[in-house]
Amino acid sequence: MEKRVILAFVLSVVVFVLYTFLVPTEKSSDKGTPKPEEKKAAQTAPVQPATAEPGTASPAVKTPPATTAAQTARSGRDIVVKTKWFEAVFSEPGGTLKSLRLTAYKEQLHDPALKELIRVESPTEYPLQLTWVKNTQAPLSQVQFEADKPSLTLSPDRKQGTLTFRGVSPQGLALSKTFTFDYDSYRIDLDIRVVNDSAQPLDDNLALLLESRFPKIENDPSSAFQGQLTYQDGKYEEKGLDKFEKEVTTSGKIQWGALSDTYFMQAIVPVENQGIASIKTSRPNPEQLRALFVLSPINLPAQGEKTLRLALYFGPRDIAVLKPLKLELEQAVNFGFFDIIAKPLLWVLKFFNGFMHNYGWAIIVLTILVKILFWPLTHKSYKSMKDMQKLQPKMAKIREKYKDNREKMNQETMALYKTYKVNPMGGCLPMVIQIPVFFALYSLLGYAIELRHAPFLLWINDLSAPDRLPIGMMIPYVGNGIPVLTLLMGASMFIQQKMTPTTGDPTQAKLMLFLPVVFTFMFINFAAGLVLYWLVNNVLSIGQQYYINKYVN
Repeated sequence: MEKRVILAFVLSVVVFVLYTFLVPTEKSSDKGTPKPEEKKAAQTAPVQPATAEPGTASPAVKTPPATTAAQTARSGRDIVVKTKWFEAVFSEPGGTLKSLRLTAYKEQLHDPALKELIRVESPTEYPLQLTWVKNTQAPLSQVQFEADKPSLTLSPDRKQGTLTFRGVSPQGLALSKTFTFDYDSYRIDLDIRVVNDSAQPLDDNLALLLESRFPKIENDPSSAFQGQLTYQDGKYEEKGLDKFEKEVTTSGKIQWGALSDTYFMQAIVPVENQGIASIKTSRPNPEQLRALFVLSPINLPAQGEKTLRLALYFGPRDIAVLKPLKLELEQAVNFGFFDIIAKPLLWVLKFFNGFMHNYGWAIIVLTILVKILFWPLTHKSYKSMKDMQKLQPKMAKIREKYKDNREKMNQETMALYKTYKVNPMGGCLPMVIQIPVFFALYSLLGYAIELRHAPFLLWINDLSAPDRLPIGMMIPYVGNGIPVLTLLMGASMFIQQKMTPTTGDPTQAKLMLFLPVVFTFMFINFAAGLVLYWLVNNVLSIGQQYYINKYVN
């Protein structure tokens, strides 16, 4: 979607600029989302990478080997943890995370089911299981962990609590995983303690697993991005599912890593300067990602012990939630190349919503504010186009007089511009300057979690999804319903083009009137919030154009 809108804008600007220089008569100018059908996760064999020396920056790892039927069937409790923001279910046999549902978010707009972040079914895929990197003869999947409590429920009166899983490996290593929860936070602290009760020294790395499925659902904003996030060496990076056709190892100074869709993520963050040695990511099937986080080396003599401290995050990609955690996870709220523009606009949008309690009206007010900010530029652009229109009779004479001498015709044309102090680029350049703001708003309105399931008016009940007025029947390319807001946007763009001064060139006039049709089809599956911005901007531009045509000479 993003590529299409960028391509449309670039082509439009190129056409306008080329017309200006090559043709003297040129006028310069200017998401009901269907419910997902969960497919059963394919059972795939774990990846078996090679062994690496301890302490290296990127040790190879082996995923936990598949358990036998007997191992899977072994007894173990489900431990339920409830906080203000999530309900988590831990599996006792491996001390792993079986389910985590967010209480403040739904799966789909009209579905009462809470948002589930753990989309795996097999116990061998449960996140937060441990495995050794080198000692593959001692798989931790064979360790029977036991929880210190049957459940944990936090409340305003009990704001913090812990859940500890303890187990002993056949080699005599005592392992414990202590999770610390806060009632009013998505953050979970994890302490992994290893005690070497054996007679042999231990020299190895532990690896911690994250795994999830990302089903692709047509017109679902959550599907806009699905993949892995990393913050490494002070640089944020996103890699979509298509980047993991082959196994990918990320190594270096990794501050944190995560699996994520557009709006939600599950992240692992080392604390106390204990970095992640590497992240090995594979794609067991087209909708699934598996990431093994290789932790810092463990070198223990007999009877020695070591504790690895990590922070976990399972929640929304919301800068207001992430920044107070002081884990640098707010880097995950990134709006691309124009992020530096988009984030202040997001702050303004949230500011207006704080008063109006409706993001639709907040978008309208933000659009008006942006229009006022760029009023002098658009005024200059429209006036320049009108001045160009006044020169058309003289331009026609020059074309007729020098129709056989292109060079002379261009010289006379430029002399005419100079005499009447008209800049042929005056209509285009002010519009080009505004393009970064549009792209920033495009990223903001299309990807900000604040707009997820945010209603506006009437049939528009999700500003992050395409608008559809239900009519009880399917329409080719459109789906179930009429994109009323998009059609209104296209109509407003058509009216705006009709009001824009023309040069009298029939070819250009047809091109300009064709653009609204192109944009209408392009915007059909865009987020309703973005279409609303574009519609309001067009209406304001029509008013400004009317004023210039009527009162400006």
